[in-house]
Amino acid sequence: MDIYIASQGESLDMICFKAYKSLDDEVLGEFLRHNTSLLHLRKLQGGEVINLPNIKIDKTKEVKYLWQ
Repeated sequence: MDIYIASQGESLDMICFKAYKSLDDEVLGEFLRHNTSLLHLRKLQGGEVINLPNIKIDKTKEVKYLWQ
């Protein structure tokens, strides 16, 4: 598992997308399970240690966007 040091104003979903290039339910859920102590924070203050678990991403899944 890798770690990421958050910058001020970042959010967990922003970091998840930056790290995994996905906000798929399974990816986001696994990411959040490894960072439960930060779930109450809307925006991070900066300096928080974010756990980046090794998540296998299914590249065969069709990507869906809000505007589709």
